Amino acid sequence: MAVQRLVVAAVVVALLSLVLNNFAAFTPSWVLQALEDGRKRSVGLWRMCPTGGTQRQCEGLDWGSEYAGYQESRSTVKLQFNMMRACNLMATVALAAGQLIFLLGLMELSFISHESQWWEEAIAALFQLASFVLVIGLVTFYRIGPYTHLSYSCYVNIAACLLATMAAAMLIWNILHRHDDCLAPPVIIISRPLASPFHPRLDNEYVESPC
Repeated sequence: MAVQRLVVAAVVVALLSLVLNNFAAFTPSWVLQALEDGRKRSVGLWRMCPTGGTQRQCEGLDWGSEYAGYQESRSTVKLQFNMMRACNLMATVALAAGQLIFLLGLMELSFISHESQWWEEAIAALFQLASFVLVIGLVTFYRIGPYTHLSYSCYVNIAACLLATMAAAMLIWNILHRHDDCLAPPVIIISRPLASPFHPRLDNEYVESPC
């Protein structure tokens, strides 16, 4: 049986989500902070750059970085970025694992096939996990300082979250739709000439459900 187009479309959507998720992670434009002296800087998950500066002036960030803006709590900023880093990495792993399982299913290996019952369900579960953890990470940024603004990398990651959700929804809809077809009663077609007398026949056509 050929792989359904909806499954392929969902995997392509998830691949786009994976690309956007990584793009948002490695660009230094998650938030735009104003400092006490009036300067501004762009802070990302792994890099920080002064506004209007060159790439050489950018600094690498690590777990536990506390680069807070004006009137921002260092502990809150630390929690927000650590949570978002962890969720971003988990989403990357989940989306990449879903892509890998899809490719392994196409290779018709002995232990995994696209005709296996769990193959599509495993991919959907991974895409749904990616969407869930991205939502958790993004929710932590609902509260930012009065002089801090969300920048484009954050909105790119929101788009990645929506695409992961869409990919999971497409697969879940396809799985449930297929299960509904399988739960339908078998179709029995009785063919008998109208002119023949009514009596039991043994040549009835019995068509089983394809599932």
